[in-house]
Amino acid sequence: MKFNDIMKINLPDEFPDKQFSYFMESSKLVLLPNKDNSWKEFAGASNIIGWRFRSCYEDMNSYIQSWAGHGANVSFEELYVRERVLFGMFSSGVSCIESTCYAAYALASHHSIYNLPFGENEQRRCNPKSLKVALKPFDTAKIVVDELNSIIQSNEWKFWVSLRNRMTHRSNIPRIIRGAIGGSPPPAKALQFAATSSTPAFEADEDYLVNLFEWLAQSIKNLLAGGVEIATNP
Repeated sequence: MKFNDIMKINLPDEFPDKQFSYFMESSKLVLLPNKDNSWKEFAGASNIIGWRFRSCYEDMNSYIQSWAGHGANVSFEELYVRERVLFGMFSSGVSCIESTCYAAYALASHHSIYNLPFGENEQRRCNPKSLKVALKPFDTAKIVVDELNSIIQSNEWKFWVSLRNRMTHRSNIPRIIRGAIGGSPPPAKALQFAATSSTPAFEADEDYLVNLFEWLAQSIKNLLAGGVEIATNP
């Protein structure tokens, strides 16, 4: 962890401090002289980017530590802990991307940038896809648009969202439990889940979660760099 001077909390080493600092500084130069609704919405969303990033990291580590300490043969209480932190990881990870998009949308709505409508309807449906559509007509938003395209089309983002949605209001992800007759069962993996109507079956070790988190960090870094371009070259 490292201390972030803007948010005044410790953040994982993977957090893109430099890009976040540039994004905040350049955006404030635009938004603070004439505060309006753009600043209010920007300030709220940009503040939680780091909070959600840290929550995602901590929940991921809790899952990995539970597996390292207890393996596959655990009590229902430990299963509850794992389900809770897995839900937290995926919910916070999606929120981290979406809060970055929300902050960028609020910035782009300022009259000195693109003067985009950002009322109740736009705020409710703000996500990578809606931000991409809104910014596509503007040449100076190309960095953000390209990164949004990359995120939307990636298997990683689809996986993040599908698991977040499933665990939010449909069901936990069903675990696969294997047995064997006349011998030892195959070695269990940290992630062994059956398919549902909205999520694929998948098996992986704990490194898969680490790779997903690294993808998240790089995506946030690229989005913030694009946000700087919007703020400085409207």
